Amino acid sequence: MAQTVFFGYIYIHFWEMLALPFYLLIIYIIANRIKRKNIDKNPFYKFYVWGLFAKMAGGIAFVLVYLFYWNGGDTTSYFESSMAMKNLLLVDPSSWLINEFGSANHEHLSLFSYDTGYPLPYMYFNPQTDMVIRLVNPLLLLTFSSYLLTTIILDWIAYAGIWRLFLVFTDHYPNRKNLFALAILFFPSVIFWGSGILKDTITLSCTGWVVYCIHRVFVQKQRKWGLYIPLLLNLFIIFFIKPYVIFALLPGSLLWIFSNQISVIRNSAFRLIIVPLILVISVGGGFYLLSFLGQYMGKFALENIATTLVVTQNDLKKDYYHGHSFDIGITDASPIGLISKFPAAFVAGVYRPFIWESGNVVMLISGLENTLLLLLTISSIFRMNVIALFRKIFREPLLFFALSFSIFFAFSVGLSTANFGALVRFKIAYLPFFLCALFILIKRNDENLELGNVNLAHESRAD
Repeated sequence: MAQTVFFGYIYIHFWEMLALPFYLLIIYIIANRIKRKNIDKNPFYKFYVWGLFAKMAGGIAFVLVYLFYWNGGDTTSYFESSMAMKNLLLVDPSSWLINEFGSANHEHLSLFSYDTGYPLPYMYFNPQTDMVIRLVNPLLLLTFSSYLLTTIILDWIAYAGIWRLFLVFTDHYPNRKNLFALAILFFPSVIFWGSGILKDTITLSCTGWVVYCIHRVFVQKQRKWGLYIPLLLNLFIIFFIKPYVIFALLPGSLLWIFSNQISVIRNSAFRLIIVPLILVISVGGGFYLLSFLGQYMGKFALENIATTLVVTQNDLKKDYYHGHSFDIGITDASPIGLISKFPAAFVAGVYRPFIWESGNVVMLISGLENTLLLLLTISSIFRMNVIALFRKIFREPLLFFALSFSIFFAFSVGLSTANFGALVRFKIAYLPFFLCALFILIKRNDENLELGNVNLAHESRAD
């Protein structure tokens, strides 16, 4: 096996600090032009530049925390491995093409040299992390191999998916624009954990693109190649980085896609049957898809999921995580055993760490956010009776989609993650959806109360 050469500790050099304002200025000029071009036909673009620079601020904070507080982590490992790929491109473009678009194996690893450096083996040979390396390494050409500037450029690209997710929710519920801006563009955890060189940053952006394309193609019936191509491309990227995200997207997406056809069904009994049928078909289809593509999914293949859960749980509870871990008590990895853990896993996936479980400043901020989430959830439940709640969820496809995606994902994360540091990072994939769903429920209930008060006032005047 070829010798492994690492690049050592990553610094922020003085020239990077000088270059940063120029990069931000160029990004601002382009973003401001996009805003001016679109704001007349869509006033929600008033949030565009603010949201972008909130993400940039999150990226800068992320870099500073990882370099000077945590002394590196997965993000710096991605950068080191991407550096080797970028160097290979400059030294031997044909070898770079083989590694960029071919399989990751020992033969292709031997194409690297001492001069280029070698990607970290545990990342190179893992299909999920290797996909991140393949996506990130061309950006280093634009940033002169700066970790800080590469993070900023990645944030700029990733923001396109985040913004499109915001457009989908505001298109359906325009009077909730401020709440959606908070949930999608300005929520602290989403800004921080979704702005580094990580899988989470890329998959969250890709998910936003997928939701946007589904909305435009299947709901608004805009059948354009300019929408099909990004839909397929982003599904492809998600599949190779976090394939279970596709499974989480499937049930709500199908119900959303067929919502117009369902709404024209006049027979309420038949409509009551067709919705669960679609859900059963989508879940069954998802399992078939996971089974069919199992050879490409490694530890995420159906036959390996139980083993993966047990191994992950045991690993994340090791001493080197400094006690920032928890245990929901998985002793039975069978389907029934895992389903029985749904309440504990869902609570962990959405509401933990609690404030008293915070071990550092970052966890404390997450604990405060989780307290807000818990209060919003309780408020939405107690303001609306259970029957009305479920009726509303099933009548509004985007709301159902947001909740189904959030609940499945939260359950999966709570089930497979036993470390708070990993948990707060993984949950940003569904946090904007869950927050938007809560804001829809609470706001709509307030509107109903206001309407009821107005009607009562009219009746009292009539009397």
